Amino acid sequence: MPVITSDLPRHHVIALTGRQPARSRRPQSRLVRLAAFVAGTLVSVMGTVLLAAGPAAATVLAIGEKGNPGGKLPWQETLAIYLGIPVAVAAIIAFLVVLPSMVSGPRYRPGRPWLGGASWFGAPAGGEAAAEAITVLPPATANGGGASARW
Repeated sequence: MPVITSDLPRHHVIALTGRQPARSRRPQSRLVRLAAFVAGTLVSVMGTVLLAAGPAAATVLAIGEKGNPGGKLPWQETLAIYLGIPVAVAAIIAFLVVLPSMVSGPRYRPGRPWLGGASWFGAPAGGEAAAEAITVLPPATANGGGASARW
């Protein structure tokens, strides 16, 4: 009779079958990462180009029909354009980087009580009833195993 290993923890599968279980891979994950990288690169490059071309576009709009570019730009406006805008963009990016940690709840600190609910990773399909129904453990698990490294 074949052993159904899909619901067993990894170390039980190794003990029962003597081989590593097959790992599932999502074939689209590499494609998704590549697409995200390309999209991020394009957005970064295009944003930089548009940011650099902004002052040039403003001067094109200021030139009249006769080709007169208008008066000089006061030093306050020059400072605001070439220093203020980059500082504002850097501040917005820094805020967006810090925002997830500001929004998330309190973190667990060692030595303090756990505030979250109980979680059981790698549980059998039937839950606690199925775990209580296990009467015989594989030899590797019965002799120790696990974190004690006695396989």
